[in-house]
Amino acid sequence: MSEALPDVQEAAANLRPLMHAPTVPAADIAPQLAPRIAEFGLEDNCRQLVDAGYTVVKDAASPEFFARLRQTILEKANPYGTLLADKDPVFAEAALNPKLGALAEFSVGGGFLLSIQATTVRGSGDPSMDIDLHADQVWLPAPFPEHNMFLTCCWATDDFTLEGGATMVVPGSHRHRRMPTVEEAAAKEGAIAIECPAGSVAVWDGSVWHGNWPRTIPGERVVLHVSYTRLMMRPMESYPPEIEDRLIAEHGDGMAQLLGRQDFLAKPMGKGDLPRFYNAILNSRA
Repeated sequence: MSEALPDVQEAAANLRPLMHAPTVPAADIAPQLAPRIAEFGLEDNCRQLVDAGYTVVKDAASPEFFARLRQTILEKANPYGTLLADKDPVFAEAALNPKLGALAEFSVGGGFLLSIQATTVRGSGDPSMDIDLHADQVWLPAPFPEHNMFLTCCWATDDFTLEGGATMVVPGSHRHRRMPTVEEAAAKEGAIAIECPAGSVAVWDGSVWHGNWPRTIPGERVVLHVSYTRLMMRPMESYPPEIEDRLIAEHGDGMAQLLGRQDFLAKPMGKGDLPRFYNAILNSRA
């Protein structure tokens, strides 16, 4: 065991200078992330998140995946489900989607965590999801940080239309860096519907004002919400250790990151943890 310590010290020494690197501006793509953003063709999505506070990602997964996701939600998580990653592999696969993972890293930094997965199934005239305008990172004091802390990816298994009860959003409202007032929430000034075809993922940041339009057409709106947060934030839900162990065994390092196993936070520091310490600091700069 003692023979491995010099390697740990060498790794830590290589990472230590990086902790003094300047923070990447909120609107910029970190150099180490840029190749993946280009590979997935997400440059416009990054710019839309910066400018409008939301974007729509197409072709994040195959039509067959969306069909499987919809069927699984209706069978296993209807009408509202959380703690989903171990309920069916389709939920873990959605959380680990590489295209959305690259966008999440742009928005909420390296080493980002899975904060919550939730499903909603909404029929015509169902008032339960007529949510007032709000910002998702409401638990942060205003003004919200310039760097986003929370990102939600809304997997649309049905067409998102105004009549179908699509997400309501006020473009540019993230620049207020606060929750709307009661009067602003009621007025809904500037609110539009995020309209996109089934098989898309609607994405918004933690500061943008959003809610839901009422559904006025027959059928059901079946959605998976996957939210990510910066590594220093507490996730909204957590799994028992034995379930985390199983998920990591089944899905690998990506799941270990999402569940907070690859940083030093909320863990006792051991002799071999210096690389994780410095790497977490580096991730916080992006």
